[in-house]
Amino acid sequence: MGLKEKKWYMRMPHVCILLLIIILLSAALTWIIPAGEFDRQQIEGTSRAVVIAGSYHSVEQSPVGLFDTFKSITKGFQATASIIAMILLSSGAFKVMIKSGMVENLLGRVLHRVGKRGGSGTVVVWIVTFVFSLMGIFIGPEVHVPFTVITVAVSLALGYDLIVGMAMLIGGCIGFATAPINASTIGTCDAICGLPLFSGMPLRTAFWFCATCMSCIIISRYAKKVKEHPEKSYTYGIDTTGLALTKDFSECRMTARNWGVFACLIGIFAFTILGCTKWGWYIDEMTTVFLIGGIIAGVVAGFSGNEIVDCFIEGAKDVVFGAMCVGIANAISIVLTQGHIMDTIINALSAPLMNMPTVVGALLMTVVHGIINFFIPSGSGQAAATMPIMFPIGDLIGMTKQTSILAFQIGDGVTNICIPTMGSLMAVCAMARVPFEKWFKFAVRMVAGVYLVGWVFVCIAVAIQWGPF
Repeated sequence: MGLKEKKWYMRMPHVCILLLIIILLSAALTWIIPAGEFDRQQIEGTSRAVVIAGSYHSVEQSPVGLFDTFKSITKGFQATASIIAMILLSSGAFKVMIKSGMVENLLGRVLHRVGKRGGSGTVVVWIVTFVFSLMGIFIGPEVHVPFTVITVAVSLALGYDLIVGMAMLIGGCIGFATAPINASTIGTCDAICGLPLFSGMPLRTAFWFCATCMSCIIISRYAKKVKEHPEKSYTYGIDTTGLALTKDFSECRMTARNWGVFACLIGIFAFTILGCTKWGWYIDEMTTVFLIGGIIAGVVAGFSGNEIVDCFIEGAKDVVFGAMCVGIANAISIVLTQGHIMDTIINALSAPLMNMPTVVGALLMTVVHGIINFFIPSGSGQAAATMPIMFPIGDLIGMTKQTSILAFQIGDGVTNICIPTMGSLMAVCAMARVPFEKWFKFAVRMVAGVYLVGWVFVCIAVAIQWGPF
């Protein structure tokens, strides 16, 4: 007997429709929620103006009309143009490498050797997840998007599903969220409150390691279930044509051209990490590296100019939906800001924390940041908007500033892996062919697991009065 069709109200709408609904609801709130804002000032060491605690005040209501609501989508594309360009061009660069045969031959050789030495798929899952989590300490989630094709191919080759491939890559988001030296989150918070830059690294490093281990455990358990019972996969029945390896591991051989293309990939890795950590690079510079690396890889692979261009176009086609989601999602914060209710929401969410016991207040602070992250998925943006408020609240209830930053880290970063307003997540879903509702069903497990680890570390931080102040 066939599966019973779900009622209309039980079906998950298309992601674009879901985002449009959220945008329209945000616009409706600008007619209902009282408008207000904090005064802001520029602080040395930050790229954004930060709010002044206690300065919240009402302003004239400025509801967003229907035309301006849709206009916010075009503004969202303008505001995220550099991210969209990076997603399209980096995907094109990877398509060049895939067409050269390097990706398939390299993965096939590695997995063949792992199998010959008796290595299990679980070991591969842990290694790949940790690699991307380590990368996440230095580079943001947007840079991980083009690597989706690699992790998905590894997952399918090991007998797992699309979710496992995507989850291994999302290890990069976990690494970014819990990183001990994240410039956009930890660096911004340290600058706002005057803490030494990246202080508190030992405890944060322990948190990163434990959070990544928890992610690996959750991914491995799901992967084992899927391998034993493929029908239990959340993506069971989804077409994977073009994502999996096309030949047996034993048939994969690396040619001289393949090694040359692999050297280009290593070069992209190296310049991206060096640029971010040593030379102050960001999205535009990293996109340039992918563009140059992709062109050189095409030349090394022996492609003609037309073939290289075709690869870039084909690669861009694969992620155009995800790139669109980045621009559309950004419209939500534009509407809330234009309607002057973003600060009202932040003020309302943070106020109840002032009367809480220290531990309870610290734990609830992670939840508040998680909710705010839905509206402000930018790490540095949320830090500038919320931390000048949260630091005084933390002082009042007995939290050190290091503990306040840890609570921010957990709420701001961990929920990035399950919210549709996170553009890079939607791009990964598009590349992995995983419907958002299917991914969300799995992602809530990772969020719950990492939050649990985070709460343990918050309790430790409160108990030891984690300093320096």
